[in-house]
Amino acid sequence: MDIVGILLFKFYWISFFTVAKAFEDRCPESNSERTHVKLKDALLCLYDYSVRPVANHQNSTAVSFRLILKFFTFDIHNSIISFDAWMPVHWKDEHLTWNPADHENIKTLHLHTNEIWTPDLSVYNRADQSDEPAVIGYSSLKCAVTYDGSVLCVPPVHIDALCNPDLSKYPFDSHNCTLSFGSWVYKGEEVDIKLVNKVINDDDLVSDGEWTVDSFHAVRNAGVYKCCPNSTYPSVTITFTIRRLSGAHAATVIIPCIVAVILTFALLALSPLDRERLIMSYVNLVVQLLQVQFISWQIPLRGDNIPLLIVFARDSVLLAVFAIVFTLLFKKIMERKTTPPYWISKIISFAVACPAGQMILLKDFSVKGVASAKGEEDGTTIVNSESTSNSQDWEILGKILDKIFFILYIIIYFTMTVAFIP
Repeated sequence: MDIVGILLFKFYWISFFTVAKAFEDRCPESNSERTHVKLKDALLCLYDYSVRPVANHQNSTAVSFRLILKFFTFDIHNSIISFDAWMPVHWKDEHLTWNPADHENIKTLHLHTNEIWTPDLSVYNRADQSDEPAVIGYSSLKCAVTYDGSVLCVPPVHIDALCNPDLSKYPFDSHNCTLSFGSWVYKGEEVDIKLVNKVINDDDLVSDGEWTVDSFHAVRNAGVYKCCPNSTYPSVTITFTIRRLSGAHAATVIIPCIVAVILTFALLALSPLDRERLIMSYVNLVVQLLQVQFISWQIPLRGDNIPLLIVFARDSVLLAVFAIVFTLLFKKIMERKTTPPYWISKIISFAVACPAGQMILLKDFSVKGVASAKGEEDGTTIVNSESTSNSQDWEILGKILDKIFFILYIIIYFTMTVAFIP
């Protein structure tokens, strides 16, 4: 009897736990009389938001998204492009389905993201890698769920992504910046990122006043890597081409450069013997140095792509220094009183004899007037005549060199300007 009693006791306990477990697996009846609440309680009773919502774990969950751009900025100093946007994300949850006929024809239900499974869609090239990677994240956001299991979430997002600027054409520069989206944890065999048509909507985009979006395009990457030949990690890369609105920069940077160039030509038009030319040369050098410093404050100076405007300003400073050096040199030559070498006299004779030389030197020395005063028609006799002073030979030589120097500056600045034009 003792053995029979023990067996009966075990049988009763096993039966009790079996019945209790059966009741445990059943959802309790909702206490609410509202159909929406009853439907929600029925859907979420045994729901596990940490498990991917598929009936067969071998099937993947297709996820698609779009970006509705609202505002963006580009920080060239920190190499960060920022977007504020709405991001509709769509997927199908096979555990959130019901028959509308059984629930007063309810076809749509709104559930919080902390109650259901959400894809961990992330921006791979975001600036802050220490923050929560998922775009939807753990914030309590309501999503629209339809009776067939389709889920639509539209989180407002702020995205800071890395974008290395190429400032070589500043202030007429444009840049290609990318946003790369993909799952943070799941493989492509689990969460399949899909690319939809018109993934970007910029109808409501507001510019920050300095940059504008010229174009954009998106591509889907299969995500096959050598390290993981049996798995895929798909992603969607969106490339934006942004252009600087250069009006204000042209007024504050380009115009001063043009003024500095005009100032350089104005001082070179003066005679090296004029005191004003030397004073203007010093002023021009100070202006050029201040211009270089101002430009360097406006844009970051790093990398190998040196802005052409910096190169232009740098070379202009060097030309301003050479203008001072050659002004002093030509002045020294023109003030000499010694007898010039024979070859210098020959050069002066040739320069004064040719029509081009007469055209250049006529205003400075009145070559024809001197010849006429001596009763001579040929200007060459001026430099060959014994009455020609030694100082005049040196002065003519200095003027010739100064004119050549002026023409050389025109050629150099023209070449620099052509190279700078985008």
